[in-house]
Amino acid sequence: MILVTTWFGSFLLDGDQVSEFRLFPRNARDIAARMRRVSDSRILGEERELVEDLDEFFVVERRLEKIGGANISVEPPFIRPEDFDFDRDLLHEAMILVAKEKMTKAVGRDDHVSQAVNALDDMEKTINILHGRLKEWYGLHFPELEKLVDGDSFVQLISEFGSKDKMAEMKDVDSIGSELAPEDEKTIMEMASMIEEARSRRTTLQAYVESSMKSLAPNITEIAGPIIGARLIDLAGGLERLARLPTGTIQLLGAEKALFRHLKSKTKPPKHGVLFQHPDVHRSPYWQRGAIARAYAGKIGIAARADHYTKRFIAGELKTDLQKTLERIRENRKEAPVRRNRRGKRK
Repeated sequence: MILVTTWFGSFLLDGDQVSEFRLFPRNARDIAARMRRVSDSRILGEERELVEDLDEFFVVERRLEKIGGANISVEPPFIRPEDFDFDRDLLHEAMILVAKEKMTKAVGRDDHVSQAVNALDDMEKTINILHGRLKEWYGLHFPELEKLVDGDSFVQLISEFGSKDKMAEMKDVDSIGSELAPEDEKTIMEMASMIEEARSRRTTLQAYVESSMKSLAPNITEIAGPIIGARLIDLAGGLERLARLPTGTIQLLGAEKALFRHLKSKTKPPKHGVLFQHPDVHRSPYWQRGAIARAYAGKIGIAARADHYTKRFIAGELKTDLQKTLERIRENRKEAPVRRNRRGKRK
């Protein structure tokens, strides 16, 4: 006897003939539920019923070896659903339900973090563009203000007061700017208020990313920081994929264009991608950055595997090892390498 399961039922075959069977309920939800159980390598109740009185039987799926079947590589005969009054439209409905559930489950917390960090980058670009436009526009009226105050105070003063004449501390400053008409003043003040609101929203969004990263990937957050960690997860395509990447790939995440340019045009290969944003990398001398980025990439890979698979917090020991590695790199690479031209002579 061979035990075979199709989308509409389980069957015992004696040669090419069906000797006994258990049909599934004729509704899409129940069929979809059984499809999911089979996909998860679980045994169906109908399958257990068919073989409970058999001393020996064969199966064509490794999943069914769990209930005592001997696996064989024989192709079983095709069982037509129409012979058992099942409509193929029912299969279509069930497959749609299974696909919908898989899509729902496929969206994880890391997907939300990826969207949030991308939104954060978009907000940063938007704020910078608007701030630059505000400087140019307000510069027509009071160009000296930009040099007298910092960026945050610049926007705040314009939002609160508008024209130079309403700023008490600026009344004595000689300006080469033109007068500001009431309608122009109102619009410029609204623009400054919009930038302030965007900055506030950016702070809120950044806090969300940091909080989400501490929950999703505490080890990565401790090693790389929440924002860089979130960008690495986004570039890798998720926490699970980041956990599977080799050190060299993690090191170059974010430097794909430079890597392709190197492969195509034989330019110098990139030494780091988004990891350049880490203070330990971009504040180091250029000849140390590649080694430091690789050291970080190695520890981030281990941290990602711990965050995804074991859920153990191991960041403390990873940071200790990392600091030792960084000290060794800085000690061994104190001096800049001697640069030579193509003929081998010093530049």
